[in-house]
Amino acid sequence: MKVIEIHRTEKTPEIILDDEKGILELSGKCLPENIRNLEQLVTQKLRTYLNESFNEADSQRAEKALKVNFKLAYFNSAAAKFIADILMLTNEYIKKGYNIKIYWYFSEDDDDMLEAGEDFAEMIEVPMQFIMTPN
Repeated sequence: MKVIEIHRTEKTPEIILDDEKGILELSGKCLPENIRNLEQLVTQKLRTYLNESFNEADSQRAEKALKVNFKLAYFNSAAAKFIADILMLTNEYIKKGYNIKIYWYFSEDDDDMLEAGEDFAEMIEVPMQFIMTPN
């Protein structure tokens, strides 16, 4: 079941939180007019999902997994806070022992996107894997 499914527009990314697949994915451009509404919706749903889906005993948390994919082509400074909020929230649960893996995708010719991901990982101290994609 998809907990969140927001279709991509010219200014907003496609956002999918699929509990059956254990995936949260943001893809496309992220420069919405009102980032606050999008941010509140996604972080609230993600927190609820994590609390409900990972409420088993500590020993079982490692079996359930969530894969967070950032496949962004571009984001503005307002969207950077949105991204940081998602990373801080997931990192909070990682520190509690939840099995959450974060992947940051970037095009092979987009050093800026790679650097942005590295900056987020360092600033928030969140484990992140970087995946280069062909143009």
